[in-house]
Amino acid sequence: MADGKWVAGLVPGMPVAEAARAVLTARFGVVRQYLPPAVEKPYHDPEYVHQLRVGTRRSAAALRAFGDCLPRKALRAAKHHLRAIRRAAGDARDWDVFRLGLAKAKALAGADGRPARDFLTGYALGERAAAQARLVEAAATAGPGFAEVSDGLPDLVRDPDGANPPATLGTLAAVQFGELLRAFTAAADANPTDPADLHQLRILGKRLRYALEIFADCFPPRVKEVVYPAVEKAQELLGEVQDAAVGWERLSALRDRVRLAAPADWLRVEDGFEGLMRAVREKVPAGRDAFQAWRKEWAKVVAGLKLDGPSG
Repeated sequence: MADGKWVAGLVPGMPVAEAARAVLTARFGVVRQYLPPAVEKPYHDPEYVHQLRVGTRRSAAALRAFGDCLPRKALRAAKHHLRAIRRAAGDARDWDVFRLGLAKAKALAGADGRPARDFLTGYALGERAAAQARLVEAAATAGPGFAEVSDGLPDLVRDPDGANPPATLGTLAAVQFGELLRAFTAAADANPTDPADLHQLRILGKRLRYALEIFADCFPPRVKEVVYPAVEKAQELLGEVQDAAVGWERLSALRDRVRLAAPADWLRVEDGFEGLMRAVREKVPAGRDAFQAWRKEWAKVVAGLKLDGPSG
């Protein structure tokens, strides 16, 4: 099963409408490919729900890129159905990541940590089952609508609207990539340290990354070979910070509930639980340090990036 990262056949000189049809068809195809196994075989392979989530994000990026080529009503419907599927898939994926991370947590290894590991594994499985029920519901309510709109939307593509619409993919790429690159670089230059601000930078990085997956072949090879991996690295680092911040809050709330509801059980799991919370919390400053190193490298990448326009 393919992840659909790159879309074959895109060249700078092709008409925007032609590119839009190709990209939308490819992006929607990944969502349609992974939705059934994510719903029907949730515990067979965690990649199903992971690829479904990423597929919905890439599809949303395609709709942003080519929104001016689409009828407003159909565009809104596509966004609505994708959002419902993406949120449900994201919830399920978050609990997969949490559960799989327990097996690797050093704080939960050994006799002292085993009770907490067993407790948290059971808790995570329960939350994952609840998330799966929400995914099944989203597939039942939004899935048919998405199937219909994804079937018909590529055929509704038209030349882009606007006073001076771009005629070619390369022209569109130059405009959109430039805007996203400037926004991302400005946010990185602001040197955010708060997890919430770092998360906002991560969102900008996602938008830049998914746009690059559409437009990379419109630029010199350096964009795909250097800029794209650097943006991926930022997403990875910032994702670890976000996961740690959210994970600590989630564990803290759960700790408080267990203390109140089952004090005797808390004594049994306390050592491993508190050890895991310390380890998770330590990832936030470590992630910030890694981000500072990345910022220096990113400054070099941007300084060496000279894009006078699309290649070809």
